[in-house]
Amino acid sequence: MQVERRKQRRFKVKDNTFAVINPDPVKMVPIVDIAMGGMGIYVDNGAKWMNECSKLEIMAADCSFYLDNLPFEIITNFKAFPWDVSNMLDGRRYSLKFGNLRPAQKSRLKYFIRNYTRSSSKLQLLQKISNLLHPTWTNSYSDQSCNLGIRQGLH
Repeated sequence: MQVERRKQRRFKVKDNTFAVINPDPVKMVPIVDIAMGGMGIYVDNGAKWMNECSKLEIMAADCSFYLDNLPFEIITNFKAFPWDVSNMLDGRRYSLKFGNLRPAQKSRLKYFIRNYTRSSSKLQLLQKISNLLHPTWTNSYSDQSCNLGIRQGLH
């Protein structure tokens, strides 16, 4: 019997959420799952550039969420099936552990897990209650900040 080593449960992310990794040039890779302590990503097999990175960004494709400057370290990587069945390239799953996150980053990461993962019904209920109690909360990250973050990495 294998013992689970993770302290936090990982949640499968909804489609169209990506980790943006900033070697030269910028790489966007799909997020497989995420927790407060780390995340799993799917990368094409020849990604030697992963070892050159120490920070990443998380974003939704529609720019409704953006979080940058997350420190991480690679815990494991192993051969994995293609993330998308239409993608016939071999790939690797990387398990990443987040480094020390600032309180604001932890708060945004919790928001991401609540709103961009396929969470349990209990979490969805808590989210609805939170929205009822705090209807004036807005997303402080606009489309512009998302696009600027990506463009900055491209220069």
